[in-house]
Amino acid sequence: MRRFAYSSLVAVAALVLPSFAEEAAPLVPEREWAMIRQLAVNYDLGTEQTWLLAAIRRHENGRPGLEFGIGGPMNSGHPAHRFQDGTKSFYVQGAWAAGTVKRHYRGDLYEFGKRYCPAGSAKWAQRVAWLIVRLKKEHGGVLPGPRPPKRTIPFLK
Repeated sequence: MRRFAYSSLVAVAALVLPSFAEEAAPLVPEREWAMIRQLAVNYDLGTEQTWLLAAIRRHENGRPGLEFGIGGPMNSGHPAHRFQDGTKSFYVQGAWAAGTVKRHYRGDLYEFGKRYCPAGSAKWAQRVAWLIVRLKKEHGGVLPGPRPPKRTIPFLK
């Protein structure tokens, strides 16, 4: 009886799951993509670096003030933690992450991982590489949304 119940469950799941997959939330919400694209333009990041920035955001997935995992624990005094309101904190965290990508990413994700996430860098790099592949697949290999013009974000000064 158990074998039948399990096989029936698998058959039902195969019919139902594709409909859930079509409705699944995107890995990076549209609003965040717009901010990531703005940061990428402001920091002159290339296409691959922009995918990396989005994958970092998704991997770190922190609350306001830790969106990109910059600066260690909250209340550590790191300047990347100076806002905790959502938009401002996202841009501040994203600016630190984009600057790190711009200065240190040379195409080798494992080497970059040693800089961005020294503790567990190999696992971090593996997960971020997987997220880049998933993000590209989700968007057909094309960065979502229009490329914005460069603009100053006043509170980043």
